[in-house]
Amino acid sequence: MRLSDVDDDTLILLFSFMPVRSILAMRQTCKHMQLISRMLIVWRNAYLTQVLSAGFPFPRQQLATMNAAELEHAVCRAIRIGAFWRSPEALPREALEFRASFGTGVEEVRILPGHDGRRVATLSKGIWSVVACWESMAVGGAASVMRAKWSPKGTIITGLVANSDADSEVAIAVSTHQHGSAQRIELLALEKDDDCFRSIGTIDTAMRPIALRGDLLAYSDDSCRTVITNWKTDELALLQGADEPVDQHFQYNRCLQVVFAHKSILVVRARSIELFPEPVLQPPDECPTYRPLAFHSFGWIDGVSVNVQMQRQGSDASIAPLSILLRAESDDPWLSDVHTLDLYVLEPNPAYTEVEVDSSQEEAPSFGTSPSGGRTSHPPAPYLFPPVHSSLSSPSVRGFLRCTAIVLGAYGTALWIQPRPARSVDLTDLDVHQSETARDWPAGQEKEVIAGTVFAGPLRDAMFSDHANGGEASEGGEGVVSARTVFVRQAGSGSVGNWTAMDYVEELGVVALASTQGVVTLLELG
Repeated sequence: MRLSDVDDDTLILLFSFMPVRSILAMRQTCKHMQLISRMLIVWRNAYLTQVLSAGFPFPRQQLATMNAAELEHAVCRAIRIGAFWRSPEALPREALEFRASFGTGVEEVRILPGHDGRRVATLSKGIWSVVACWESMAVGGAASVMRAKWSPKGTIITGLVANSDADSEVAIAVSTHQHGSAQRIELLALEKDDDCFRSIGTIDTAMRPIALRGDLLAYSDDSCRTVITNWKTDELALLQGADEPVDQHFQYNRCLQVVFAHKSILVVRARSIELFPEPVLQPPDECPTYRPLAFHSFGWIDGVSVNVQMQRQGSDASIAPLSILLRAESDDPWLSDVHTLDLYVLEPNPAYTEVEVDSSQEEAPSFGTSPSGGRTSHPPAPYLFPPVHSSLSSPSVRGFLRCTAIVLGAYGTALWIQPRPARSVDLTDLDVHQSETARDWPAGQEKEVIAGTVFAGPLRDAMFSDHANGGEASEGGEGVVSARTVFVRQAGSGSVGNWTAMDYVEELGVVALASTQGVVTLLELG
Protein backbone atom coordinates (compact mmCIF):
# COMPACT_ATOMS: atom_id res chain seq x y z
CA MET A 1 0.00 0.00 0.00
CA ARG A 2 1.24 3.44 -0.89
CA LEU A 3 1.04 6.27 1.65
CA SER A 4 -1.26 8.17 -0.69
CA ASP A 5 -3.77 5.28 -0.42
CA VAL A 6 -4.12 5.64 3.36
CA ASP A 7 -7.36 7.26 4.53
CA ASP A 8 -7.27 10.75 6.02
CA ASP A 9 -8.10 9.73 9.60
CA THR A 10 -5.17 7.33 9.65
CA LEU A 11 -2.88 9.95 8.11
CA ILE A 12 -3.86 12.45 10.82
CA LEU A 13 -3.04 9.79 13.43
CA LEU A 14 0.34 9.15 11.79
CA PHE A 15 1.08 12.88 11.72
CA SER A 16 0.41 13.07 15.47
CA PHE A 17 3.51 10.90 16.06
CA MET A 18 5.78 12.99 13.83
CA PRO A 19 8.05 15.80 15.02
CA VAL A 20 7.28 19.17 13.46
CA ARG A 21 10.22 18.99 11.07
CA SER A 22 8.81 15.71 9.64
CA ILE A 23 5.34 17.24 9.24
CA LEU A 24 6.87 20.08 7.24
CA ALA A 25 8.90 17.60 5.18
CA MET A 26 5.81 15.52 4.38
CA ARG A 27 4.16 18.68 3.12
CA GLN A 28 6.67 18.75 0.25
CA THR A 29 5.80 15.30 -1.08
CA CYS A 30 2.41 15.84 -2.75
CA LYS A 31 -0.68 18.04 -2.74
CA HIS A 32 -2.67 15.63 -0.58
CA MET A 33 0.01 15.60 2.12
CA GLN A 34 0.17 19.35 1.89
CA LEU A 35 -3.56 19.60 2.63
CA ILE A 36 -3.32 17.19 5.55
CA SER A 37 -0.31 19.03 7.01
CA ARG A 38 -2.26 22.31 7.04
CA MET A 39 -5.23 20.98 9.00
CA LEU A 40 -6.01 22.51 12.40
CA ILE A 41 -6.21 19.10 14.13
CA VAL A 42 -2.65 18.28 13.04
CA TRP A 43 -1.26 21.37 14.71
CA ARG A 44 -3.42 20.96 17.80
CA ASN A 45 -1.89 17.51 18.21
CA ALA A 46 1.58 18.98 17.67
CA TYR A 47 0.88 21.60 20.34
CA LEU A 48 -0.22 18.98 22.86
CA THR A 49 2.63 16.52 22.28
CA GLN A 50 5.56 18.82 21.47
CA VAL A 51 4.84 22.16 23.17
CA LEU A 52 2.51 21.71 26.14
CA SER A 53 4.12 18.50 27.40
CA ALA A 54 7.60 20.05 27.08
CA GLY A 55 6.63 23.21 28.99
CA PHE A 56 7.63 25.54 26.16
CA PRO A 57 6.44 29.18 26.36
CA PHE A 58 3.26 29.61 24.36
CA PRO A 59 0.43 32.21 24.20
CA ARG A 60 -2.19 29.91 25.70
CA GLN A 61 -4.81 32.65 26.04
CA GLN A 62 -4.94 32.91 22.24
CA LEU A 63 -5.09 29.17 21.55
CA ALA A 64 -8.89 28.97 21.24
CA THR A 65 -9.07 31.67 18.55
CA MET A 66 -6.11 30.60 16.40
CA ASN A 67 -6.72 29.26 12.91
CA ALA A 68 -4.52 26.51 11.44
CA ALA A 69 -1.89 28.88 9.96
CA GLU A 70 -1.63 30.91 13.16
CA LEU A 71 -1.34 27.79 15.30
CA GLU A 72 1.34 26.34 13.01
CA HIS A 73 3.35 29.56 13.30
CA ALA A 74 2.97 29.65 17.09
CA VAL A 75 3.93 25.97 17.52
CA CYS A 76 7.05 26.32 15.37
CA ARG A 77 8.07 29.45 17.29
CA ALA A 78 7.50 27.77 20.66
CA ILE A 79 9.72 24.86 19.64
CA ARG A 80 12.49 27.27 18.59
CA ILE A 81 12.19 29.15 21.90
CA GLY A 82 12.28 25.90 23.86
CA ALA A 83 15.33 24.70 21.93
CA PHE A 84 17.08 28.00 22.69
CA TRP A 85 16.60 27.65 26.46
CA ARG A 86 17.50 23.96 26.43
CA SER A 87 20.78 24.48 24.59
CA PRO A 88 23.49 26.50 26.41
CA GLU A 89 25.26 27.15 23.10
CA ALA A 90 22.25 28.57 21.25
CA LEU A 91 22.49 32.26 20.34
CA PRO A 92 19.66 34.72 19.73
CA ARG A 93 19.07 36.16 16.31
CA GLU A 94 19.57 39.93 16.20
CA ALA A 95 16.34 40.76 14.44
CA LEU A 96 16.69 44.51 14.18
CA GLU A 97 18.70 47.50 15.33
CA PHE A 98 17.53 51.05 14.73
CA ARG A 99 18.14 54.54 16.07
CA ALA A 100 15.12 55.83 17.98
CA SER A 101 16.74 59.04 19.19
CA PHE A 102 19.56 61.33 18.11
CA GLY A 103 21.73 62.98 20.74
CA THR A 104 19.83 61.52 23.71
CA GLY A 105 19.34 58.09 25.20
CA VAL A 106 16.13 56.07 25.23
CA GLU A 107 14.81 55.88 28.78
CA GLU A 108 11.98 53.38 28.29
CA VAL A 109 11.22 50.68 25.75
CA ARG A 110 8.07 48.54 25.75
CA ILE A 111 7.00 45.76 23.37
CA LEU A 112 3.37 46.42 22.42
CA PRO A 113 1.04 43.38 22.49
CA GLY A 114 -0.96 42.21 19.51
CA HIS A 115 1.68 42.72 16.81
CA ASP A 116 3.75 39.54 17.13
CA GLY A 117 6.60 41.43 18.79
CA ARG A 118 7.10 43.79 15.85
CA ARG A 119 5.95 47.02 17.52
CA VAL A 120 7.72 48.81 20.35
CA ALA A 121 7.08 52.09 22.15
CA THR A 122 10.03 54.24 23.22
CA LEU A 123 10.45 57.23 25.51
CA SER A 124 13.39 59.59 24.94
CA LYS A 125 14.15 62.93 26.53
CA GLY A 126 15.86 65.84 24.82
CA ILE A 127 14.69 69.41 25.17
CA TRP A 128 11.20 67.92 25.32
CA SER A 129 10.14 64.32 25.85
CA VAL A 130 9.12 62.15 22.89
CA VAL A 131 7.00 58.99 22.87
CA ALA A 132 7.21 57.04 19.61
CA CYS A 133 5.87 53.78 18.21
CA TRP A 134 8.17 51.80 15.90
CA GLU A 135 7.39 48.80 13.74
CA SER A 136 9.77 46.42 12.03
CA MET A 137 8.62 45.73 8.50
CA ALA A 138 8.87 41.98 9.09
CA VAL A 139 10.18 39.68 11.75
CA GLY A 140 13.89 39.63 11.10
CA GLY A 141 13.54 42.65 8.83
CA ALA A 142 16.39 45.06 8.25
CA ALA A 143 14.45 48.28 8.74
CA SER A 144 11.85 49.87 10.95
CA VAL A 145 9.44 52.73 10.53
CA MET A 146 8.00 55.21 13.01
CA ARG A 147 4.27 54.60 13.16
CA ALA A 148 3.39 57.39 15.59
CA LYS A 149 4.92 60.13 17.72
CA TRP A 150 3.60 62.16 20.66
CA SER A 151 5.59 65.15 21.92
CA PRO A 152 3.53 68.12 23.18
CA LYS A 153 5.63 71.26 23.40
CA GLY A 154 6.87 72.05 26.87
CA THR A 155 5.97 68.61 28.25
CA ILE A 156 8.29 66.37 30.27
CA ILE A 157 7.25 62.72 30.41
CA THR A 158 8.25 61.01 33.65
CA GLY A 159 6.81 57.52 33.18
CA LEU A 160 5.39 55.14 30.57
CA VAL A 161 3.46 51.87 30.78
CA ALA A 162 2.03 49.73 27.96
CA ASN A 163 -1.38 48.07 28.05
CA SER A 164 -1.12 44.29 28.42
CA ASP A 165 -4.48 43.91 26.60
CA ALA A 166 -3.99 44.19 22.84
CA ASP A 167 -7.72 44.75 22.28
CA SER A 168 -8.02 47.76 24.58
CA GLU A 169 -8.55 51.22 23.13
CA VAL A 170 -5.71 52.66 25.22
CA ALA A 171 -2.26 51.54 24.07
CA ILE A 172 -0.07 53.34 26.62
CA ALA A 173 -0.33 55.63 29.63
CA VAL A 174 2.27 58.30 30.39
CA SER A 175 2.77 60.62 33.34
CA THR A 176 3.50 64.20 32.25
CA HIS A 177 4.61 67.48 33.76
CA GLN A 178 4.11 70.71 31.85
CA HIS A 179 5.47 74.06 32.97
CA GLY A 180 2.74 76.16 34.54
CA SER A 181 0.16 73.35 34.73
CA ALA A 182 -0.64 70.46 37.02
CA GLN A 183 0.93 67.03 36.60
CA ARG A 184 -1.29 64.39 35.05
CA ILE A 185 -1.50 61.01 33.35
CA GLU A 186 -2.34 60.93 29.64
CA LEU A 187 -4.12 57.91 28.14
CA LEU A 188 -2.98 57.47 24.54
CA ALA A 189 -4.65 55.46 21.80
CA LEU A 190 -2.77 54.39 18.68
CA GLU A 191 -4.88 55.28 15.65
CA LYS A 192 -4.83 52.53 13.02
CA ASP A 193 -5.72 54.71 10.05
CA ASP A 194 -3.78 57.88 10.79
CA ASP A 195 -0.75 56.23 12.43
CA CYS A 196 -0.68 58.70 15.30
CA PHE A 197 -1.23 58.86 19.05
CA ARG A 198 -4.46 60.41 20.28
CA SER A 199 -5.13 61.39 23.88
CA ILE A 200 -8.48 59.93 24.92
CA GLY A 201 -8.39 60.90 28.59
CA THR A 202 -6.40 62.47 31.40
CA ILE A 203 -6.08 61.91 35.13
CA ASP A 204 -4.92 64.82 37.27
CA THR A 205 -2.31 63.32 39.59
CA ALA A 206 1.39 63.56 40.37
CA MET A 207 1.65 59.77 40.64
CA ARG A 208 3.31 57.56 38.00
CA PRO A 209 1.48 54.84 36.01
CA ILE A 210 2.74 51.40 37.01
CA ALA A 211 0.41 48.85 35.38
CA LEU A 212 -2.27 48.96 32.69
CA ARG A 213 -4.52 45.97 31.98
CA GLY A 214 -7.45 46.68 29.72
CA ASP A 215 -9.64 49.28 31.43
CA LEU A 216 -7.77 49.04 34.74
CA LEU A 217 -4.91 51.44 35.49
CA ALA A 218 -2.68 51.33 38.58
CA TYR A 219 -0.68 54.43 39.47
CA SER A 220 1.40 55.05 42.55
CA ASP A 221 3.51 57.54 44.50
CA ASP A 222 7.00 56.93 45.89
CA SER A 223 5.99 56.16 49.45
CA CYS A 224 2.83 54.19 50.30
CA ARG A 225 -0.21 55.03 48.15
CA THR A 226 -1.47 53.21 45.06
CA VAL A 227 -4.66 53.97 43.15
CA ILE A 228 -6.58 51.46 41.04
CA THR A 229 -9.00 53.06 38.58
CA ASN A 230 -11.22 52.13 35.68
CA TRP A 231 -10.33 54.85 33.18
CA LYS A 232 -13.62 54.36 31.30
CA THR A 233 -15.95 54.77 34.29
CA ASP A 234 -13.67 56.95 36.47
CA GLU A 235 -14.34 54.63 39.41
CA LEU A 236 -11.38 54.07 41.70
CA ALA A 237 -10.05 52.73 45.01
CA LEU A 238 -7.04 53.66 47.15
CA LEU A 239 -4.57 51.05 48.38
CA GLN A 240 -2.96 52.57 51.47
CA GLY A 241 0.33 50.91 52.37
CA ALA A 242 1.57 50.26 55.90
CA ASP A 243 4.57 52.59 55.71
CA GLU A 244 4.02 56.31 56.14
CA PRO A 245 6.36 58.66 54.21
CA VAL A 246 9.37 59.96 56.11
CA ASP A 247 10.19 62.70 53.64
CA GLN A 248 8.02 63.55 50.66
CA HIS A 249 11.13 64.60 48.69
CA PHE A 250 13.05 61.38 49.39
CA GLN A 251 12.06 58.49 47.11
CA TYR A 252 12.78 55.82 49.67
CA ASN A 253 10.05 53.32 48.75
CA ARG A 254 9.50 53.73 45.02
CA CYS A 255 6.81 51.52 43.48
CA LEU A 256 8.40 48.98 41.12
CA GLN A 257 5.51 46.75 40.07
CA VAL A 258 1.78 46.22 40.56
CA VAL A 259 0.50 42.68 39.91
CA PHE A 260 -3.18 41.87 39.36
CA ALA A 261 -3.17 38.49 41.14
CA HIS A 262 -5.99 36.09 42.04
CA LYS A 263 -8.70 38.13 43.81
CA SER A 264 -5.96 40.44 45.06
CA ILE A 265 -3.37 43.02 44.07
CA LEU A 266 0.32 42.78 44.92
CA VAL A 267 2.19 46.09 45.25
CA VAL A 268 5.97 45.72 45.03
CA ARG A 269 8.15 48.59 46.23
CA ALA A 270 11.85 49.15 46.74
CA ARG A 271 11.63 48.24 50.42
CA SER A 272 8.33 46.43 50.86
CA ILE A 273 5.87 44.03 49.27
CA GLU A 274 2.17 44.20 50.19
CA LEU A 275 -0.87 42.14 49.28
CA PHE A 276 -4.22 43.95 49.07
CA PRO A 277 -7.71 42.50 48.55
CA GLU A 278 -9.28 42.92 45.14
CA PRO A 279 -10.87 46.37 45.50
CA VAL A 280 -14.43 47.32 44.68
CA LEU A 281 -14.12 50.50 42.64
CA GLN A 282 -16.40 53.41 43.49
CA PRO A 283 -17.01 56.97 42.20
CA PRO A 284 -14.39 59.53 43.36
CA ASP A 285 -16.59 61.01 46.11
CA GLU A 286 -17.09 57.50 47.55
CA CYS A 287 -13.52 56.24 47.03
CA PRO A 288 -12.84 53.35 49.45
CA THR A 289 -9.47 52.86 51.13
CA TYR A 290 -7.98 49.37 51.45
CA ARG A 291 -5.27 48.29 53.87
CA PRO A 292 -2.85 45.43 53.16
CA LEU A 293 -3.81 41.87 54.02
CA ALA A 294 -0.14 40.93 54.33
CA PHE A 295 3.23 42.69 54.40
CA HIS A 296 6.85 41.62 53.93
CA SER A 297 10.18 43.35 53.42
CA PHE A 298 13.22 41.96 51.64
CA GLY A 299 15.23 45.04 52.59
CA TRP A 300 16.44 47.19 49.74
CA ILE A 301 15.43 45.64 46.39
CA ASP A 302 17.70 46.66 43.52
CA GLY A 303 15.67 44.80 40.90
CA VAL A 304 12.60 42.57 41.03
CA SER A 305 10.08 40.81 38.79
CA VAL A 306 6.87 39.09 39.89
CA ASN A 307 4.74 36.86 37.70
CA VAL A 308 1.95 34.34 38.01
CA GLN A 309 3.66 30.97 37.71
CA MET A 310 2.44 28.75 34.88
CA GLN A 311 0.89 25.57 36.23
CA ARG A 312 2.26 22.17 35.32
CA GLN A 313 0.29 20.05 32.87
CA GLY A 314 -2.46 18.21 34.69
CA SER A 315 -2.41 20.46 37.76
CA ASP A 316 -5.83 20.89 39.38
CA ALA A 317 -4.86 23.84 41.62
CA SER A 318 -7.39 26.66 41.43
CA ILE A 319 -4.83 29.36 42.29
CA ALA A 320 -1.41 29.56 40.66
CA PRO A 321 1.58 30.55 42.84
CA LEU A 322 3.36 33.87 42.39
CA SER A 323 7.08 33.73 41.59
CA ILE A 324 9.28 36.58 42.83
CA LEU A 325 12.76 36.95 41.34
CA LEU A 326 14.80 39.67 43.01
CA ARG A 327 18.28 41.09 43.25
CA ALA A 328 18.73 42.48 46.72
CA GLU A 329 20.96 45.47 47.43
CA SER A 330 22.80 46.50 50.56
CA ASP A 331 23.65 49.74 52.27
CA ASP A 332 27.09 48.31 53.16
CA PRO A 333 29.69 49.45 50.56
CA TRP A 334 32.28 46.94 51.81
CA LEU A 335 30.38 43.82 50.87
CA SER A 336 31.76 41.46 48.24
CA ASP A 337 31.23 42.22 44.56
CA VAL A 338 29.35 38.93 44.28
CA HIS A 339 25.63 38.86 44.92
CA THR A 340 22.74 36.67 43.78
CA LEU A 341 19.37 36.65 42.13
CA ASP A 342 17.00 34.69 44.36
CA LEU A 343 13.66 33.10 43.59
CA TYR A 344 10.86 33.31 46.17
CA VAL A 345 7.35 31.87 45.92
CA LEU A 346 4.02 33.05 47.29
CA GLU A 347 2.04 29.84 47.66
CA PRO A 348 -1.79 29.81 47.52
CA ASN A 349 -3.49 29.89 50.89
CA PRO A 350 -5.54 26.68 51.43
CA ALA A 351 -7.74 28.48 53.95
CA TYR A 352 -8.68 31.06 51.33
CA THR A 353 -9.51 28.32 48.82
CA GLU A 354 -11.88 26.70 51.32
CA VAL A 355 -13.59 30.02 52.01
CA GLU A 356 -13.90 30.66 48.28
CA VAL A 357 -15.53 27.26 47.72
CA ASP A 358 -17.85 27.54 50.74
CA SER A 359 -19.02 31.03 49.76
CA SER A 360 -19.36 30.40 46.03
CA GLN A 361 -23.03 31.37 46.22
CA GLU A 362 -22.33 34.61 48.07
CA GLU A 363 -20.51 37.80 47.31
CA ALA A 364 -16.83 37.56 48.30
CA PRO A 365 -15.95 39.67 51.37
CA SER A 366 -13.59 42.62 51.18
CA PHE A 367 -11.43 44.53 53.63
CA GLY A 368 -11.17 48.28 53.70
CA THR A 369 -12.65 51.54 54.92
CA SER A 370 -15.33 53.65 53.31
CA PRO A 371 -15.32 57.47 53.35
CA SER A 372 -17.62 57.32 56.37
CA GLY A 373 -15.08 55.26 58.28
CA GLY A 374 -16.98 51.97 58.24
CA ARG A 375 -14.84 48.79 58.29
CA THR A 376 -15.65 45.59 56.46
CA SER A 377 -14.76 41.98 57.28
CA HIS A 378 -11.22 40.64 56.95
CA PRO A 379 -11.03 37.53 54.70
CA PRO A 380 -8.01 35.21 54.58
CA ALA A 381 -5.32 36.34 52.15
CA PRO A 382 -5.26 34.38 48.86
CA TYR A 383 -1.50 33.79 49.29
CA LEU A 384 0.62 32.71 52.25
CA PHE A 385 3.06 35.25 53.71
CA PRO A 386 5.98 35.60 54.02
CA PRO A 387 7.29 34.49 50.61
CA VAL A 388 9.23 31.24 50.76
CA HIS A 389 12.73 31.01 49.31
CA SER A 390 12.66 28.33 46.62
CA SER A 391 16.32 27.45 47.39
CA LEU A 392 17.16 28.51 43.83
CA SER A 393 19.58 31.37 43.19
CA SER A 394 21.93 32.53 40.47
CA PRO A 395 25.24 34.28 41.23
CA SER A 396 25.89 37.68 39.71
CA VAL A 397 28.39 40.51 40.12
CA ARG A 398 28.06 44.04 41.36
CA GLY A 399 28.69 46.98 39.11
CA PHE A 400 27.18 50.14 37.71
CA LEU A 401 23.84 49.63 35.98
CA ARG A 402 21.60 52.23 34.38
CA CYS A 403 18.97 49.54 33.88
CA THR A 404 18.36 47.29 36.87
CA ALA A 405 15.36 45.58 35.26
CA ILE A 406 14.78 41.86 35.76
CA VAL A 407 12.09 40.17 33.66
CA LEU A 408 10.69 36.83 34.84
CA GLY A 409 8.25 35.08 32.54
CA ALA A 410 5.29 32.94 33.55
CA TYR A 411 7.15 29.84 32.31
CA GLY A 412 10.12 30.65 34.56
CA THR A 413 12.62 31.99 32.03
CA ALA A 414 14.36 35.16 33.15
CA LEU A 415 16.57 37.83 31.60
CA TRP A 416 18.59 40.61 33.21
CA ILE A 417 21.54 42.85 32.47
CA GLN A 418 24.81 41.67 33.97
CA PRO A 419 27.09 44.64 34.75
CA ARG A 420 30.72 44.83 33.84
CA PRO A 421 32.67 43.64 36.91
CA ALA A 422 34.39 46.41 38.87
CA ARG A 423 38.10 46.15 38.23
CA SER A 424 40.91 48.64 37.95
CA VAL A 425 44.58 49.11 38.76
CA ASP A 426 43.98 51.18 41.88
CA LEU A 427 43.53 49.98 45.45
CA THR A 428 40.23 48.23 44.65
CA ASP A 429 42.18 45.73 42.57
CA LEU A 430 43.91 44.62 45.76
CA ASP A 431 40.74 44.55 47.84
CA VAL A 432 40.48 41.20 49.58
CA HIS A 433 36.70 41.42 49.32
CA GLN A 434 36.70 41.64 45.52
CA SER A 435 35.18 38.55 43.97
CA GLU A 436 37.08 36.00 41.95
CA THR A 437 34.25 36.18 39.45
CA ALA A 438 35.30 39.70 38.58
CA ARG A 439 39.00 38.80 38.28
CA ASP A 440 38.32 35.86 35.96
CA TRP A 441 35.98 37.72 33.62
CA PRO A 442 36.70 36.55 30.06
CA ALA A 443 38.85 38.84 27.95
CA GLY A 444 36.84 40.91 25.51
CA GLN A 445 33.67 40.67 27.62
CA GLU A 446 34.41 43.43 30.09
CA LYS A 447 31.11 45.06 29.22
CA GLU A 448 27.45 44.73 29.98
CA VAL A 449 25.87 41.49 28.79
CA ILE A 450 22.36 40.07 28.78
CA ALA A 451 22.23 37.05 31.09
CA GLY A 452 19.40 34.57 31.45
CA THR A 453 18.34 31.19 32.74
CA VAL A 454 15.33 28.99 33.47
CA PHE A 455 14.42 29.42 37.13
CA ALA A 456 11.15 27.55 37.57
CA GLY A 457 8.06 26.24 35.85
CA PRO A 458 7.15 23.38 33.51
CA LEU A 459 10.08 24.02 31.12
CA ARG A 460 12.58 23.57 33.94
CA ASP A 461 10.76 20.46 35.15
CA ALA A 462 10.91 18.97 31.65
CA MET A 463 14.60 19.83 31.28
CA PHE A 464 15.58 18.06 34.48
CA SER A 465 13.28 15.17 33.77
CA ASP A 466 15.26 14.71 30.56
CA HIS A 467 18.46 15.04 32.58
CA ALA A 468 17.33 12.19 34.82
CA ASN A 469 16.86 10.13 31.65
CA GLY A 470 20.28 10.93 30.27
CA GLY A 471 19.84 14.53 29.05
CA GLU A 472 22.33 17.38 29.33
CA ALA A 473 20.68 19.73 31.85
CA SER A 474 22.99 20.65 34.72
CA GLU A 475 23.21 22.86 37.78
CA GLY A 476 26.08 24.81 39.26
CA GLY A 477 25.64 23.10 42.65
CA GLU A 478 22.92 22.54 45.21
CA GLY A 479 20.36 25.32 44.85
CA VAL A 480 22.51 27.22 42.33
CA VAL A 481 21.03 27.95 38.91
CA SER A 482 23.63 28.32 36.18
CA ALA A 483 23.01 31.48 34.17
CA ARG A 484 24.19 31.89 30.59
CA THR A 485 25.31 34.84 28.51
CA VAL A 486 22.47 35.46 26.07
CA PHE A 487 23.81 38.49 24.18
CA VAL A 488 26.99 40.58 24.08
CA ARG A 489 27.28 43.82 22.15
CA GLN A 490 29.91 43.65 19.46
CA ALA A 491 32.67 46.23 19.23
CA GLY A 492 31.80 48.96 16.76
CA SER A 493 28.07 48.35 17.13
CA GLY A 494 25.80 51.37 16.99
CA SER A 495 24.52 50.40 20.42
CA VAL A 496 27.80 51.27 22.16
CA GLY A 497 27.04 52.77 25.55
CA ASN A 498 25.15 51.55 28.58
CA TRP A 499 21.79 49.90 28.27
CA THR A 500 19.06 52.04 29.76
CA ALA A 501 15.92 49.90 29.39
CA MET A 502 14.86 46.33 28.60
CA ASP A 503 11.63 44.49 27.87
CA TYR A 504 11.04 40.79 27.24
CA VAL A 505 7.97 38.89 26.06
CA GLU A 506 8.57 35.27 26.98
CA GLU A 507 5.88 33.65 24.82
CA LEU A 508 7.17 35.43 21.70
CA GLY A 509 10.86 35.05 22.54
CA VAL A 510 11.39 38.76 21.76
CA VAL A 511 13.74 41.06 23.68
CA ALA A 512 13.95 44.85 23.29
CA LEU A 513 17.01 46.78 24.51
CA ALA A 514 17.58 50.54 24.57
CA SER A 515 20.90 52.34 25.04
CA THR A 516 22.32 55.70 26.07
CA GLN A 517 23.15 56.30 22.39
CA GLY A 518 19.47 56.23 21.38
CA VAL A 519 19.73 52.83 19.68
CA VAL A 520 17.09 50.11 20.14
CA THR A 521 18.02 46.47 19.56
CA LEU A 522 15.43 43.73 19.03
CA LEU A 523 16.46 40.11 19.57
CA GLU A 524 14.70 36.86 18.79
CA LEU A 525 15.44 33.88 21.04
CA GLY A 526 15.54 30.87 18.78
